[in-house]
Amino acid sequence: MNDAARLGDFLRSQRCLVTPEEVGLPPGTSQRRVPGLRREEVALLGGISHDYYARIEQGRARRVSPAVLDAIARALLLDNTQRAHLYWLANQAAGRDGADAVRRVAASMPSLPAVVLNHRHDVVDWNPLGSALLAWHLRGTAPQPDPAAYLVVRPNLARMVFLDPRTRALFGRRDRPAAGVAASLRGAVERYPTDRLLTELISELTENSNEFTALWWRASAKAAGDGPQDSCGPVTFDHPVAGRMELSVVTLEHRSGSGERAVVFSAEAGSPSEQALARLACLLPDATRCGTPECG
Repeated sequence: MNDAARLGDFLRSQRCLVTPEEVGLPPGTSQRRVPGLRREEVALLGGISHDYYARIEQGRARRVSPAVLDAIARALLLDNTQRAHLYWLANQAAGRDGADAVRRVAASMPSLPAVVLNHRHDVVDWNPLGSALLAWHLRGTAPQPDPAAYLVVRPNLARMVFLDPRTRALFGRRDRPAAGVAASLRGAVERYPTDRLLTELISELTENSNEFTALWWRASAKAAGDGPQDSCGPVTFDHPVAGRMELSVVTLEHRSGSGERAVVFSAEAGSPSEQALARLACLLPDATRCGTPECG
C-alpha cells in the first residue's frame, strides 16, 4: 500500500466513525450503505468541493494544503493526535523527503507545541509554541539555518534536559523524559557510530551529569536501538509562566530514515492543561500567534 492509499484509508476509517447527528446534519431518509458520514457530507462540512475531497480519499490529490487538512480535521472531529497523524500521512503522500515532511508537520500545527529533532537531539526547528514551552528562558533564540554557525546557536534538547537547571526545573516528574532522552541517544550511537558530534555530546553529558551517566548505562542493559525510544505517555511540565500542564507526546518519524522526527505535545480537550497552553499562546508575539488558541 502506498502513502496516498494510507491517507485515503485513514480518512475513510475516520469518516465511518462520525454520525450526521454529531456534526449537526439531519440523518436523512435514505438508508446508508456504510455507517458514518458520506464523502459529500465531509466536503460540505469542510467547505471544499465533493470532487476534490473524493480525489484526496482516492489518492489522486498529491499536495493537500494545510488549510484543507484543517477543514477535513474539523469536519471529522479529529482530536489532536488524529490531526497530527493526518498531517503526517498527507506530507508523506506528497512525496516530500523525510526532513522536509517532518518540518512541515511541525509548521502546520501552530496551535500545538512542536519541535523537530535530529538523532543528536539538536533542535532542527520548532514552532513558536514549541519554543515557548521548552525554552521560555531562551526567548529570541531559534535554530540557525547557517551551517557555519551550527554549533554556536543551535539548541540541543539533551544538553537542556541534563545540563540546564531551568530546563530541569521545567519537568514536574523528570524521570520519564530524562530516561527517554538517554535511551534515544543510546540508540542513536548504535545507528550512527561514526558521528563525531554525537560522540562528543555523549562525552560532555557523561562528564557533567551523574543522572545522564546512570540512565545511559541503564539504557545499555536494554535493547538500545531496537525501536523508537520516545514515550507517547503524558509528561508533566511546571512552566514558569503558564503553570502546571500534563501533556501527551506524539513522536512522528519519517520512514526514509533521515533521523529527524517531529515531537508534538497536546492537552486533553477542556482540561486545565489546555487552558494553560492557551495562556502560553497569548504571551507569544502577535506575528507568531496565528492559529493558536484564542486568548480569553
